[in-house]
Amino acid sequence: MGRHRVLLGFTLSLILCLTAIPASAIEVIEVWRGESFGWPDCVSVNPTDGSCWVGADNTVFHLAQDGTELRRVGGFDLGSPHPLSVSVNPTDGSCWLADHWHDEVVVLAEDGAELLRVGGVFGPASAAVNPADSSCWVADMGNGEVVHLGQDGTELVRVGGFTYPGATSVNPTDGSCWVSEHGEGQVVAHLAEDGTVLWWGTSFNYPVCVSVNPIDGSCWVADMDNDQVVHLAQDGTELWRGGGFNYPRAVSVNPADGSCWVADGTREWGSMVGAVVHLAEDGTELWRGEDFWDPLGVSVNPTDGSCWVPDTGNGQVVHLAIPGWQPSIFYDVPWYFWAFDEVGACYEADIVGGYTPTRYRPTLPVSRDQMAVYISRALAGGDENVPDFTGTPTFPDVPGGFWALKYVEYAVSQNVVAGYLDGTYHPEYPVTRDQMAVYVARSICDPTGEDGLADYTPADPRNFPDVASDFWSYKHVEYCVENGVVAGYLDGLYHPEYVVTRDQMAVYVARAFGLLP
Repeated sequence: MGRHRVLLGFTLSLILCLTAIPASAIEVIEVWRGESFGWPDCVSVNPTDGSCWVGADNTVFHLAQDGTELRRVGGFDLGSPHPLSVSVNPTDGSCWLADHWHDEVVVLAEDGAELLRVGGVFGPASAAVNPADSSCWVADMGNGEVVHLGQDGTELVRVGGFTYPGATSVNPTDGSCWVSEHGEGQVVAHLAEDGTVLWWGTSFNYPVCVSVNPIDGSCWVADMDNDQVVHLAQDGTELWRGGGFNYPRAVSVNPADGSCWVADGTREWGSMVGAVVHLAEDGTELWRGEDFWDPLGVSVNPTDGSCWVPDTGNGQVVHLAIPGWQPSIFYDVPWYFWAFDEVGACYEADIVGGYTPTRYRPTLPVSRDQMAVYISRALAGGDENVPDFTGTPTFPDVPGGFWALKYVEYAVSQNVVAGYLDGTYHPEYPVTRDQMAVYVARSICDPTGEDGLADYTPADPRNFPDVASDFWSYKHVEYCVENGVVAGYLDGLYHPEYVVTRDQMAVYVARAFGLLP
């Protein structure tokens, strides 16, 4: 199930409270910084080999992952006044670039050989290649149009209605393209593969860069003159808008964790300021580096989470990395989240899933029907091993056709769950920490159920003052403690009355069933 991940080394073995820890600033290190690039203003990383293409003045550089210069090709003009872009095709290592002043789009092979030169454009400002079919969307700024070119340079679609389209970003999942327009219209547009306008937004002021996330179709926008960065849903709904920037020039989303890197420049020429900012998927600032001077571009590598930046004012190119970074199965459970390992382990074991492909919703409470699902999948060794139920339902409120019927009945068959005195199961009731201990203890003892705990005697003295020896689930709580499943809070209490959330549940199940190394 899902992506293979190397589990992080910082599991919260000493955590006494099983609640989510707010993300703090992450560490970002400078892997490499190269000089003598003149005026570098655009970068594009190849996730296949980690190399990077850089546009600087009239030259394109191809750098290895460690910064070694692989090749350089001259004869172009990629310079100001426009922050332009080069775009690498990871399928063959080629690079598309917009030669603004020569009114051409050029394609270079991985070795720097010229493969293609396309005219019919006037002052092209950006190129965005689609790795799914090797086509390319071009912002034809001088003509006020966006052009979709085939792999061989054939014009497939031309869309007008723009004034000065400045940047493009293609979604390889559906072939659509996002466009930022920083002329009179000040718009961001979403175009279908055939050029149909899917969305047209005007609540921007000089949007200079867009970056689409192919996982969920959302798009990040550098809204430069508003000093903001905006995150839009696939349908154009505004998900987040954040300030605190000086002059955001470029954005690059990492589809592996939903985060976004921002190149934040300067409004005043000669002012030696600038920053690179790393935002979480929800807009939370994770890191800010200010050792830059008016960076005009940014490009993230989704395979390792690193980022390339043209430090334009300093004439340098910088490669940044995040120690310990890992791709996220769910954007709301990133690699620095306290229960990242446990949620991932449960996902890989086919015990949990998300509400959407990118959302786990770790803070939602767990109900009794959901707990039966988690426990049954864990006991059976994954969802596909939980048998279908065809008999008479045990509980009247878990009837035939109920979504969790087979899981509740399997848990009953394993002597893990029972109903209330009125004969019902109450699947909608939230699970508290005392109840969770009962579910888990009955599941991991041998045999499962109360019979497996019949000869168990808790250690003396008891662990928690709020779980007395005559407390109804005293034995189950102590059994879970002795088996390394649960611990108490910092106040020394267990708090059996607290409702269990989905992140906490994943921790209990992962520990109880030995899913962590």
